Parts: sequence; C-alpha cells; structure tokens
Amino acid sequence: MDIYRRIKGVIMGLIDKSKKSKVVKADLPDNLLTKAELEFLLKLIANSAFQGKDLQLIYDLTAKLQKQITG
Repeated sequence: MDIYRRIKGVIMGLIDKSKKSKVVKADLPDNLLTKAELEFLLKLIANSAFQGKDLQLIYDLTAKLQKQITG
C-alpha cells in the first residue's frame, strides 16, 4: 500500500472520529494535532516499510513530529 494513501486514510479517520466526538477541545486550534495524534502517527511510521526514495522525507517528517511532541 502506498504510504501517502495510508497516511491520508489514517488522517481522514482521525478527522471523522474527531467530528463524532462530543468532547470539546477549547484551547486547541483545528489545524493542530493532539499529543496522542502525533504519537499515533509516529507509531504508524515506525511500523511501516518505506522505499529508499522516501527515507529522507520520512526522516524529516518524524523529526518534526518528535519536535512537536517534546516542544
């Protein structure tokens, strides 16, 4: 399965789940991910296989996700 389709599917699932949720997130803008969502994406990436041509993109992406979680 293409990684971009897989990530898109996960993100769309998260969006759908958040729309159904009755919990109100008052201080978090709509375009920011929660810590749990960021950690989920990192786990998804860690459990995936990538082609060599995608490694730099994946490295940069995971670095950004980790920075958002810790910072």
